[in-house]
Amino acid sequence: MTNTKKTKLIIITAYYPPIISVSSQRLQAIAKYVDKNIFDVYVIFPFSQMITETTEGVTLVPLRDKSIIRYAKFKKNTSYILHKLKALWNRLLINIGVSPYKSIETQAFSEVKRIVDNETFVIISSSPPIEVHNAAFKVKSQYKNCIWISDLRDALSGNPYIPKNQRKKHHTIEQIILKHADAITTVSMPIINQLETKNTQNIPIVEIRNGFDFEARLKIHFNEQFTMLHAGTFYANRSPYTFFKAVENLIIKGILKDFRIILLGQSSTVKIPSSLENNIEKIDKLNYKEAVKLMQLADALLLIHPPSEYKGVYTGKLFDYLGAMRPIIALIDKTDVAAQLIEECNAGFIADFYNIEEIEKAIIEAYILWKNKKTLSYNNSLIQLHHRAYQVKIYEHLIYKLKNGKQS
Repeated sequence: MTNTKKTKLIIITAYYPPIISVSSQRLQAIAKYVDKNIFDVYVIFPFSQMITETTEGVTLVPLRDKSIIRYAKFKKNTSYILHKLKALWNRLLINIGVSPYKSIETQAFSEVKRIVDNETFVIISSSPPIEVHNAAFKVKSQYKNCIWISDLRDALSGNPYIPKNQRKKHHTIEQIILKHADAITTVSMPIINQLETKNTQNIPIVEIRNGFDFEARLKIHFNEQFTMLHAGTFYANRSPYTFFKAVENLIIKGILKDFRIILLGQSSTVKIPSSLENNIEKIDKLNYKEAVKLMQLADALLLIHPPSEYKGVYTGKLFDYLGAMRPIIALIDKTDVAAQLIEECNAGFIADFYNIEEIEKAIIEAYILWKNKKTLSYNNSLIQLHHRAYQVKIYEHLIYKLKNGKQS
């Protein structure tokens, strides 16, 4: 990487701002933090909304949606029934194998041809969806000077949430990646361990976690009411109902009196118990900076993720919670990676997702902290390592090794 000519780094993704999601933040961080003295960055992604943010040294290449049959989009203030109907429509399209990203394969390849020259260049394809990897494989097959890094934000064939009729496709693209990609990146060690059992080519598989993208520092702030905040959506069996039950129990016991709960994000599918209606405030999705401000002002942050056979899920909001340095009340799998990281960072209180007594205890511990105006003794050095800028340095080091290997 000592050459004066910059290396072209091309990211192919279905998620990028202005889409509000953890996936968008992950890909934006790569574009934002890689060294612009070394890389010219291009981001190829489906156009969705008016693009208002630009980053110096990053060229955005939005693709038009040419699909005839389209997935339903969810807007704020959607009624419960309409939300369910839209979700049903999207699930139907998934089950019959209709992808909203099919045109990425051909359009992205055409754009790459326009961008590249005879110099070595790098493609990062980040799924889901799998179509981004199909596009990258097509590029890799026709350009010997291409370094392909396949970024798996979720497992492929090992993901139990994939519809049965889609598993063959995921298995096929997984085999292609394991045979033809120059490296794989993914979000946790359990997914790496799963992939390594099939890694007959011994290609590098590197953990690059999601992270936070703001200054992480402890703010001494306590609300007049004990304020718990959950950021993100609820879906499938990821629901707040065991949490609601624990809160109701604490009210009956006279332990929890002066409190409120903020549900930040899409929450039209959540049915609020009548006993809690006056204590719960729903706020629509906010942009990243505004969401972080709310997290930093909460007295406790709710992490809700039920156990499953699919291991290695941190959930992206966990890293923002760590950076916000507010006590986490975690209803999760106590044997999985999220629980381990919270314990290592001394960042909160962990309860089994289904154990109401443990959830009550976790809430009480956070409540007592608030009441006594105390904070946790956070492992600040470990938390700082989860800034996205640090995680992107891992990408740079990986590219450096791959490019040197290609030129040797």
